[in-house]
Amino acid sequence: MSLPIENDILRLLGFSPVTLITTVGKDGSVNAASYGWITVVDYNPPQLLFSVNIKHDTYRNILETEEFVVNVPNADMIEEIWITQKPFPYGINELEEADLTPLPSEKVKPPRIKECKAQIECEVIWTKIIGSACLVLGNIEAISVDKEMEELDEKARAIALNRPIFFSYQREGSERKWMFGEIGKIHKLIEKNGEVEIKTRKV
Repeated sequence: MSLPIENDILRLLGFSPVTLITTVGKDGSVNAASYGWITVVDYNPPQLLFSVNIKHDTYRNILETEEFVVNVPNADMIEEIWITQKPFPYGINELEEADLTPLPSEKVKPPRIKECKAQIECEVIWTKIIGSACLVLGNIEAISVDKEMEELDEKARAIALNRPIFFSYQREGSERKWMFGEIGKIHKLIEKNGEVEIKTRKV
């Protein structure tokens, strides 16, 4: 059976853990946005790659200051993740809008997010435009985690991180729907007329 090559199908085949990327502009303004298309591409040297729409503030800031921080949220932060994806005007601080706490980074200017259990600080190596998106390759300069994870083994850390997985996005009339998953649960976030409702069921 053949399927059309369209956004919904591509999202369905591309389950991805959600991250929050923070950047700053040359004017010092802070931006935070949610991203799923991101991956570590090398360990020596440690590098990661992500994709950003060239119309987004993240892209503008990447070009201006060449630094970013990948913050790893947990599944309890779905509403905050949703807030950061809103199309705020340039210069609006999404961390303030989502009631998230900025934490000074160790190596770069963009802040870390205190509520996230892990953060990866990066400097841009290169950017490459592909269609409506830009690939950004970053060199990993520092990694930090919540202190409570320090004594945990790899399995326990994965459980403690409890990363949300982005499944799908749909628009139906005046409603927009996002679906996220975590270990043992599915979350559906429904936005209508500026109001949001999160429905959770166990699987």
